[in-house]
Amino acid sequence: MPTLILSSIVCEIPEESDKDEIYLMLQGKKIWPQNKKYLKIDVDEMLPVGLKFNIKGPGIMKLELWEYDVTSKNDHLGTFHLDFKNLDSGNFTELLIRNEAGAEKASYYLNWEMRD
Repeated sequence: MPTLILSSIVCEIPEESDKDEIYLMLQGKKIWPQNKKYLKIDVDEMLPVGLKFNIKGPGIMKLELWEYDVTSKNDHLGTFHLDFKNLDSGNFTELLIRNEAGAEKASYYLNWEMRD
C-alpha cells in the first residue's frame, strides 16, 4: 500500500511582517500541528510536519495551509490537490501561494514523499 509523507514546510515569503502562525487542514479538518493551534514560522525557516497517510485507492486529497489570526479572519495561504491515480515514488515539492486580490503574496513550499 503506498504511503504519503508530508515531510516539512518552508516559508519563502510570510503573510505578515512578523512570523506567521501556520496550520494545515485536510478535507476541512485541522491536522497539524496536532497538539497546538499553530506553529510560528519566519522567512527561510523550515518546520517538520511528519504526517503519514496510507493511500487505499484512487481519490484526491485537498490539503490547505492557513495562517492563524487572533483579531480577524484566518488567512488561506494555499491549497495542494493530490490525485492518487498516477503517482510515482519519490520526493516532491509543492509551491503554495496566497493569490487573493489585495492580499500579501505569501508563499510556502510543502515537501512531501510517496513510498510504495
